Amino acid sequence: MNILKKIVENKENTLSQRKVDKPLETLISENAKSLDSPPIFKKSLIRQESGIIAEIKKASPSAGLIAEAFDPIKKAKEYEEIGAIALSVLTEEDFFMGCDQDLIDVRLNSALPILRKDFIIDEYQIYESKIIGADCILLIASILNDAQLSEFTKLADTLNLDYLIEVHDADELKRIESFDDAIVGINNRNLKTFEVNLENSITLRKSFNKDNIFISESGIQSKADIEYLQRNKISYYLIGESLMRNVFD
Repeated sequence: MNILKKIVENKENTLSQRKVDKPLETLISENAKSLDSPPIFKKSLIRQESGIIAEIKKASPSAGLIAEAFDPIKKAKEYEEIGAIALSVLTEEDFFMGCDQDLIDVRLNSALPILRKDFIIDEYQIYESKIIGADCILLIASILNDAQLSEFTKLADTLNLDYLIEVHDADELKRIESFDDAIVGINNRNLKTFEVNLENSITLRKSFNKDNIFISESGIQSKADIEYLQRNKISYYLIGESLMRNVFD
């Protein structure tokens, strides 16, 4: 079983318990006022024209523990100081050691727009994302079918949430070409093998003729990597591990 399948199966189990602890109807009724705020993530990226979405995460299956002295608020402030245009916060608990509280705390202490990085497989998580303060959600094409992508993006629109649809190959990119409002993320890390190849973004960017915002994700280690991506018409970069370890140069 590949790691992505393990994560999704685990998410299904934990989500079932969350729904028992707090049914969707209760979640919505307790937080109705928080569902009205307008989307700001995509607009913020467009205003900046280019830049880094800096990721806050404690661990990952590929890297293990990344930040032993993990302080998401402190890291968010550091990212603001270096000029990040947005934040990504990992909330997956069992494989990335994240939690919803990390995002809640960052939201209370940062004005930057926030992407909730998690493995969304149910509408419950979309309502949850809005309620804990996310401005944008991650939808991973490889774990969602076409009907789910359509359903989840429509719900995100209803809740004034922006959405980043992540793809890994040409087939997945073709599946989402009709989503004109989506932010398109190209993950350079194969989530089945966890191998990284920066060329993945460049190859897929050259084949993509739509006007969507296009983000390169994973494996970006240096300013030289960014300059290489810029030369290939990629203007936005989601960077996590190298920034968390303070080794980005």
